[in-house]
Amino acid sequence: MSKKKSISFSLITFVITLIITTAIAAFYLISTSNSRKERASFIADSIADRIEAEINNREYITRVYEIQIQGSNGEITETEFNTISEALFDDYLDIVDISLAKDGIVSNVFPRESSLDVGTNFFNDSRFGVYADYSKMSQVAVIIAPATLNDGKESIIITRPVFLRDGSFWGFATVTVDQSLFMSDVNLKGLAEEGYDFKLVGNNTITGENRVIVERSDKNLAAPVGSMISTVGGDFWTLDIAPINSWMKIYEVVIVLLIALIISALSALFMYAYMNMKANAKELEVLSYRDALTNLYNPRSYHEHMEELSKKKLPYGIIYMDLNDFKKVNDTYGHETGDGLLNITAKRLQNSIREKDRAFRIGGDEFVVVIHGTHDKKFYEGVIARMRQNVARDVVIGDITLKVSISAGYARCPEDGSKLEDVVKKADDAMYYNKRLLKARRAQESGTGSVTAKDIME
Repeated sequence: MSKKKSISFSLITFVITLIITTAIAAFYLISTSNSRKERASFIADSIADRIEAEINNREYITRVYEIQIQGSNGEITETEFNTISEALFDDYLDIVDISLAKDGIVSNVFPRESSLDVGTNFFNDSRFGVYADYSKMSQVAVIIAPATLNDGKESIIITRPVFLRDGSFWGFATVTVDQSLFMSDVNLKGLAEEGYDFKLVGNNTITGENRVIVERSDKNLAAPVGSMISTVGGDFWTLDIAPINSWMKIYEVVIVLLIALIISALSALFMYAYMNMKANAKELEVLSYRDALTNLYNPRSYHEHMEELSKKKLPYGIIYMDLNDFKKVNDTYGHETGDGLLNITAKRLQNSIREKDRAFRIGGDEFVVVIHGTHDKKFYEGVIARMRQNVARDVVIGDITLKVSISAGYARCPEDGSKLEDVVKKADDAMYYNKRLLKARRAQESGTGSVTAKDIME
């Protein structure tokens, strides 16, 4: 009888424990799946933010020409065009060409070996026709993606209609971007290394069609997570990602169920689930707000921080900066050296500011420092001088010694604008003005040509 009671008690204990462990196992499987989806969602948002920021950067190139053309009342010489284009062209590895089309007919192209021929009529060209008509009529920039170049490569084309100050139509300013290099720059293809399939689809408000811009495979994604990307002229793209296989693998389910059958593993299983969720939460936080390469705050953190400052109407200032000749470092020594340079520069920038101020990496070799509180111009000039001095120290990577400098510009709120976009524009314009001054000084020092004040005007 005693033996039967022992068996009965053991069976009851086993059943009760099995119910508990099965419930815990089910909870773990669901939470792990949800955690992976949440992590994937943060990754998608991070890459989407990077794509949006980089598209805006390329669009701003067309804005530079719009400002130049409006400021000169529609007159821009070949020398002026080439000087500006060379300065901008060096900042981006993925730009194929930059062009101006006066009255819709291509008049200037940089470099000469490009995807567009001088004399191309935008209104008659199959790549631009409907977009050129819409852009001129609506007076907004448009984006064409994907677009096929003459050599068969896929590209992204951004074109802006230019109107003079009297309201008359001047023509178009256009930048063509190598799609493959652009996607590499925003690390979209790196998703495959993380075990994800992805699909980037563009919703075209002009044609009303959804076009696949790039995808890893043509199969349908299983329960994907997505992120919206605002692009040029009101268009938007959607980035969907999903695991190459599934959110939960079969062997994971089997292992967890086996663990549920082992009574002695109950406490260990609980602790494993708890620690796993805690580690995932910390990883999500890093992915969400920190740049993986430099550990500075990322674009997502930057946007949220600026929204908070604007909402609370707190005084602040921003310093925009980027590395001069960074493209040459990548071209000469490779991306590994370039990444090392970015990492060292980020540390030096962080060491140049106060603890209560924040440094962000917003893309490529571009950085932003947010200064909290009200300060005069002398304070900002001192901060920038300290940054220049720290960054200018020789950077030694392996057996390579690099000379580094930055272009920088600042603006303050409310002194230079009460709205964030006004402060950002002024700081960005100041940075590019600084870059053009450097370009002019180098040209004069090397004796390659004279640069007038008009060459460096906005």
